[in-house]
Amino acid sequence: MKNIFLTTLLILAVATTNAQSKSPFLFESGNTSIKFGGHVRLNSYVDFDGVVANNDFRAAIIPVNGSWMQMERLNMDISHSRMSVKAIQKTTSLGDIEFYIETDFRGTGNSLRLRQAYVSFKGFVIGQAWGFMNDFASKAPSIDIQGANSRTFYRTQLIGYKAKLSDLFSMGISLEMPTVKMDNTSQFVKPEQLVPDIPVYIQFNPKGGHLRLAAVLRSMRYGNVQNTDFGYVSGFGAQLSGSVKAAEFLTLYSQATYGKGISKYINDLSLLNMDIVSARENSVSALPMYGISAGMMANLGKNWSASATVSTAGFENKEDYYSANSYFKGNYFSAGIFWNGVRNMTLASEYIRGKRYDMSGESGSANRFQVMLMYKW
Repeated sequence: MKNIFLTTLLILAVATTNAQSKSPFLFESGNTSIKFGGHVRLNSYVDFDGVVANNDFRAAIIPVNGSWMQMERLNMDISHSRMSVKAIQKTTSLGDIEFYIETDFRGTGNSLRLRQAYVSFKGFVIGQAWGFMNDFASKAPSIDIQGANSRTFYRTQLIGYKAKLSDLFSMGISLEMPTVKMDNTSQFVKPEQLVPDIPVYIQFNPKGGHLRLAAVLRSMRYGNVQNTDFGYVSGFGAQLSGSVKAAEFLTLYSQATYGKGISKYINDLSLLNMDIVSARENSVSALPMYGISAGMMANLGKNWSASATVSTAGFENKEDYYSANSYFKGNYFSAGIFWNGVRNMTLASEYIRGKRYDMSGESGSANRFQVMLMYKW
């Protein structure tokens, strides 16, 4: 894939050299424009008083009763660096048709990985893109790519449609490739899925903020080994998110998600196989779960800003399912400061603390301090 992507970049660059515009990364010829984008991003971090064995800070994998060797760690990561190509073709029948491809280096051994590849026109989005339950405008800026443990953060294959209903309202609906998280047991197993997830949202866009109400419906397939047949468990989720400019220098953010069998849509829980569980003999069920976050960003001057986020995510109760060493809930806090004194460049530092609670009541915590240098083009 890496060779194919690089060859495509070379062909596009050669084909548009004679039509280069003032920007070295934008080429225009007739009704077609091609823009090359991306960034180089270096993160350096230290974990202390507990370790998260991942370049992204994930509270769900904080060790509980970790050994003395899991207390500190130093690491550097450049795999979040990205490359992208966006081509726009102006047509009479379909309007502007946009083709977009984006990669990073988070594949195996820091190899090239496809993040997004889609085509969009007349409000339709077809391909691999950010899912329709994401609301990035409700998240305070942070160095941590994955972000708050309750955040919705996923890409998937989809066929979606977005529309502007008025100056104040917009909406979207999508058919998305399902991913079901469950552990195989002697009686129940996870087969291939047949029914797409269906997220839908409506968004209110007043001056100085936004408010989005979203929902998702799921029909999750499982296999019964003893009966050699398949069954379905329904899942659903609701999400309220938004942002508001509370003062000239201050923006507030929040997101709340609740549902059953929606671990894919909650950061921490997406690491766990607990959409469907076999809690009682001869039956399976979808677990109720939640995620809540609040954040802020303050502009401190011409080139300086600061942000902070608090978040919690977990399962609603222990009655529907109990396993002493299983994850029950997690907490997350981050605070950072950003400097943008040079065009296209960002320097930032951030402190993160997370805590994981098991169903037994035992817990583990970890801390991270990290710095970032990023240059965009």
